[in-house]
Amino acid sequence: MVKPKIRQRTKRKAYVNQKGGVGKSTWTLNVGAAAAKLGARVLIRDMDPQGNVTTALEPEEGKFTMTNVLTPDPSTREIREGSLAGAIRRTGPQWPKSLYVVTADISLEGPESDNTSGTPRERRLQVASAGALDGFDLVLTDCRPSVGLLTMNALTDSDEVEIIALPEAWAVEGALQAKKTIDLVQKYHNSGLEFGGVWVNHFKKTGRHARIESRTRLEELRKHFPGKVFDPVLTDMEPVRSATGAHLPLFSYGPEAAEAANFFNKIAERALND
Repeated sequence: MVKPKIRQRTKRKAYVNQKGGVGKSTWTLNVGAAAAKLGARVLIRDMDPQGNVTTALEPEEGKFTMTNVLTPDPSTREIREGSLAGAIRRTGPQWPKSLYVVTADISLEGPESDNTSGTPRERRLQVASAGALDGFDLVLTDCRPSVGLLTMNALTDSDEVEIIALPEAWAVEGALQAKKTIDLVQKYHNSGLEFGGVWVNHFKKTGRHARIESRTRLEELRKHFPGKVFDPVLTDMEPVRSATGAHLPLFSYGPEAAEAANFFNKIAERALND
């Protein structure tokens, strides 16, 4: 039996950073799986041509991907309203039954550089998603590690955006670049977009030099984003990497992943209840 919605209104949240390798895809997977395990109907929109979320979720076979969704009809040069519905797939049996995905692969590089006239370039995902998200409680969008057209589309069709950052110099710079893009989208494309804050990933608790670096960069983030860096930070946990590599949700990976699973459960509860 399909679970009913637990929220009256679908919430759309995006995760961003200009810098790659900060854990956005892993974050999206774990928040999505935790929310679905709590009983929510969750959709993940994979907007990264690397397709890491898609690979981990091992979805059922389908004809359409995010590339099809964001490619204008050659005859009309328009995006068909609600077309994203035809690209929604169930995830693999190891994932909660109420977790779905719109998949991505390297062909998504095409829409990133498509300057076709017609539907405004920054609004293509918004038009394609119109009416297609109503059956979900939570829609999470994993953005590519850049601030190009795909990221602009994701933010234009989101209610809230959060930055995922590592306590490392380049990731801090990436967070600052991502915030500039958020500001731009708020000004020109989506005045209702809320900047939720910054989640810090892989904070180092061991090794003297690693601890010093993590603390230094965390303080930089707090300085750049006053009152917007979430507590607690996620420490560097091997089970998170291992579960992701095994294409498994944290809650089914074993006792060693219990702490991390509890961390993401709390984030999922927050996302569903806000």
